[in-house]
Amino acid sequence: MADEDRIDEAIDRLQRVIRLLGERQEFLDRRISVLSRLALFDLFAVVLTISLLVIILSVQAPELRNAVANMNIHFGVMSDDMYSIRRSMARMTEDVAGLSGIIAQVDNIHGSVGQMSGNIGTMTGRVATMNTNLGQMTLQVNDMSLSFAVMDDSLMRMMQDVNHMSKPMRFFNQMNPFR
Repeated sequence: MADEDRIDEAIDRLQRVIRLLGERQEFLDRRISVLSRLALFDLFAVVLTISLLVIILSVQAPELRNAVANMNIHFGVMSDDMYSIRRSMARMTEDVAGLSGIIAQVDNIHGSVGQMSGNIGTMTGRVATMNTNLGQMTLQVNDMSLSFAVMDDSLMRMMQDVNHMSKPMRFFNQMNPFR
Protein backbone atom coordinates (compact mmCIF):
# COMPACT_ATOMS: atom_id res chain seq x y z
CA MET A 1 0.00 0.00 0.00
CA ALA A 2 2.80 2.16 0.24
CA ASP A 3 2.90 2.16 -3.48
CA GLU A 4 -0.76 3.04 -3.65
CA ASP A 5 -0.20 5.86 -1.19
CA ARG A 6 2.62 7.07 -3.28
CA ILE A 7 0.57 6.80 -6.39
CA ASP A 8 -2.27 8.67 -4.66
CA GLU A 9 0.19 11.25 -3.45
CA ALA A 10 1.72 11.50 -6.93
CA ILE A 11 -1.79 11.81 -8.40
CA ASP A 12 -2.63 14.52 -5.83
CA ARG A 13 0.54 16.33 -6.70
CA LEU A 14 -0.16 15.87 -10.37
CA GLN A 15 -3.68 17.25 -9.84
CA ARG A 16 -2.27 20.22 -7.94
CA VAL A 17 0.31 20.81 -10.67
CA ILE A 18 -2.43 20.50 -13.33
CA ARG A 19 -4.65 22.84 -11.30
CA LEU A 20 -1.75 25.31 -10.89
CA LEU A 21 -1.02 24.97 -14.60
CA GLY A 22 -4.71 25.57 -15.30
CA GLU A 23 -4.74 28.64 -13.05
CA ARG A 24 -1.55 29.85 -14.64
CA GLN A 25 -3.07 29.19 -18.06
CA GLU A 26 -6.20 31.17 -17.11
CA PHE A 27 -4.01 34.01 -15.83
CA LEU A 28 -1.99 33.94 -19.06
CA ASP A 29 -5.22 33.78 -21.12
CA ARG A 30 -6.57 36.84 -19.28
CA ARG A 31 -3.30 38.65 -19.69
CA ILE A 32 -3.09 37.74 -23.39
CA SER A 33 -6.69 38.89 -23.79
CA VAL A 34 -5.91 42.23 -22.15
CA LEU A 35 -2.73 42.58 -24.19
CA SER A 36 -4.64 41.68 -27.35
CA ARG A 37 -7.23 44.33 -26.58
CA LEU A 38 -4.50 46.88 -25.85
CA ALA A 39 -2.70 45.94 -29.07
CA LEU A 40 -5.99 46.23 -30.98
CA PHE A 41 -6.64 49.64 -29.33
CA ASP A 42 -3.08 50.77 -30.16
CA LEU A 43 -3.52 49.57 -33.75
CA PHE A 44 -6.83 51.49 -33.95
CA ALA A 45 -5.12 54.61 -32.54
CA VAL A 46 -2.27 54.30 -35.08
CA VAL A 47 -4.73 53.80 -37.96
CA LEU A 48 -6.81 56.76 -36.73
CA THR A 49 -3.70 58.96 -36.42
CA ILE A 50 -2.45 57.98 -39.87
CA SER A 51 -5.92 58.61 -41.31
CA LEU A 52 -6.04 62.01 -39.64
CA LEU A 53 -2.56 62.85 -41.00
CA VAL A 54 -3.62 61.72 -44.50
CA ILE A 55 -6.72 63.95 -44.27
CA ILE A 56 -4.62 66.91 -43.09
CA LEU A 57 -2.10 66.26 -45.86
CA SER A 58 -4.84 66.07 -48.50
CA VAL A 59 -6.29 69.38 -47.23
CA GLN A 60 -2.86 71.02 -47.13
CA ALA A 61 -1.68 69.58 -50.47
CA PRO A 62 -3.13 72.38 -52.68
CA GLU A 63 -1.54 75.04 -50.48
CA LEU A 64 1.71 73.09 -50.51
CA ARG A 65 1.51 72.79 -54.30
CA ASN A 66 0.88 76.56 -54.57
CA ALA A 67 3.78 77.27 -52.21
CA VAL A 68 6.08 75.07 -54.31
CA ALA A 69 4.88 76.85 -57.48
CA ASN A 70 5.54 80.25 -55.89
CA MET A 71 8.92 79.03 -54.73
CA ASN A 72 9.73 77.93 -58.30
CA ILE A 73 8.72 81.40 -59.56
CA HIS A 74 10.90 83.05 -56.93
CA PHE A 75 13.81 80.79 -57.82
CA GLY A 76 13.36 81.82 -61.47
CA VAL A 77 13.40 85.49 -60.51
CA MET A 78 16.44 84.89 -58.30
CA SER A 79 18.16 83.14 -61.22
CA ASP A 80 17.47 86.13 -63.48
CA ASP A 81 18.73 88.48 -60.76
CA MET A 82 21.88 86.40 -60.31
CA TYR A 83 22.47 86.55 -64.09
CA SER A 84 22.07 90.35 -63.98
CA ILE A 85 24.45 90.52 -61.01
CA ARG A 86 27.02 88.42 -62.90
CA ARG A 87 26.75 90.76 -65.92
CA SER A 88 27.10 93.80 -63.65
CA MET A 89 30.12 92.25 -61.95
CA ALA A 90 31.72 91.61 -65.36
CA ARG A 91 31.11 95.25 -66.37
CA MET A 92 32.48 96.45 -63.03
CA THR A 93 35.59 94.31 -63.56
CA GLU A 94 36.06 95.91 -66.98
CA ASP A 95 35.51 99.36 -65.49
CA VAL A 96 37.95 98.70 -62.66
CA ALA A 97 40.57 97.70 -65.25
CA GLY A 98 40.54 101.29 -66.53
CA LEU A 99 40.79 102.67 -63.01
CA SER A 100 44.61 102.84 -63.08
CA GLY A 101 44.46 105.28 -66.02
CA ILE A 102 41.88 107.34 -64.18
CA ILE A 103 44.10 107.39 -61.07
CA ALA A 104 47.04 108.63 -63.19
CA GLN A 105 44.83 111.38 -64.63
CA VAL A 106 43.63 112.31 -61.13
CA ASP A 107 47.26 112.56 -60.03
CA ASN A 108 47.94 114.90 -63.00
CA ILE A 109 44.85 116.93 -62.05
CA HIS A 110 46.11 117.05 -58.47
CA GLY A 111 49.41 118.54 -59.70
CA SER A 112 47.52 121.05 -61.84
CA VAL A 113 45.34 121.93 -58.88
CA GLY A 114 48.49 122.60 -56.87
CA GLN A 115 49.69 125.04 -59.53
CA MET A 116 46.23 126.59 -59.68
CA SER A 117 46.29 126.94 -55.91
CA GLY A 118 49.56 128.91 -56.16
CA ASN A 119 48.09 131.09 -58.92
CA ILE A 120 44.95 131.68 -56.85
CA GLY A 121 47.15 132.70 -53.91
CA THR A 122 48.86 135.27 -56.15
CA MET A 123 45.48 136.45 -57.43
CA THR A 124 44.22 136.74 -53.84
CA GLY A 125 47.18 139.01 -52.99
CA ARG A 126 46.50 141.16 -56.04
CA VAL A 127 42.78 141.36 -55.24
CA ALA A 128 43.66 142.42 -51.67
CA THR A 129 45.89 145.17 -53.10
CA MET A 130 43.06 146.21 -55.42
CA ASN A 131 40.66 146.28 -52.48
CA THR A 132 43.06 148.55 -50.59
CA ASN A 133 43.36 150.85 -53.62
CA LEU A 134 39.57 150.84 -54.03
CA GLY A 135 39.20 151.76 -50.37
CA GLN A 136 41.54 154.73 -50.85
CA MET A 137 39.68 155.73 -54.02
CA THR A 138 36.38 155.51 -52.14
CA LEU A 139 37.74 157.88 -49.49
CA GLN A 140 38.95 160.28 -52.19
CA VAL A 141 35.58 160.10 -54.00
CA ASN A 142 33.82 160.82 -50.70
CA ASP A 143 36.10 163.85 -50.23
CA MET A 144 35.26 164.97 -53.76
CA SER A 145 31.55 164.53 -53.09
CA LEU A 146 31.83 166.72 -50.02
CA SER A 147 33.78 169.31 -52.03
CA PHE A 148 31.12 169.28 -54.76
CA ALA A 149 28.40 169.66 -52.14
CA VAL A 150 30.23 172.70 -50.71
CA MET A 151 30.69 174.07 -54.26
CA ASP A 152 26.98 173.49 -54.99
CA ASP A 153 26.07 175.48 -51.91
CA SER A 154 28.50 178.25 -52.89
CA LEU A 155 27.15 178.34 -56.45
CA MET A 156 23.58 178.46 -55.20
CA ARG A 157 24.50 181.40 -52.98
CA MET A 158 26.28 183.08 -55.87
CA MET A 159 23.26 182.54 -58.08
CA GLN A 160 21.02 184.04 -55.46
CA ASP A 161 23.44 186.95 -55.11
CA VAL A 162 23.52 187.45 -58.89
CA ASN A 163 19.73 187.36 -59.04
CA HIS A 164 19.58 189.82 -56.19
CA MET A 165 22.11 192.16 -57.81
CA SER A 166 20.42 191.97 -61.18
CA LYS A 167 17.03 193.11 -59.86
CA PRO A 168 17.71 196.81 -60.39
CA MET A 169 18.87 196.16 -63.92
CA ARG A 170 15.77 194.25 -64.72
CA PHE A 171 13.81 197.20 -63.52
CA PHE A 172 15.71 199.49 -65.90
CA ASN A 173 15.25 196.94 -68.69
CA GLN A 174 11.55 197.21 -68.31
CA MET A 175 11.81 200.95 -68.86
CA ASN A 176 13.84 200.60 -71.99
CA PRO A 177 11.82 201.95 -74.91
CA PHE A 178 13.75 199.99 -77.53
CA ARG A 179 12.68 196.73 -76.55
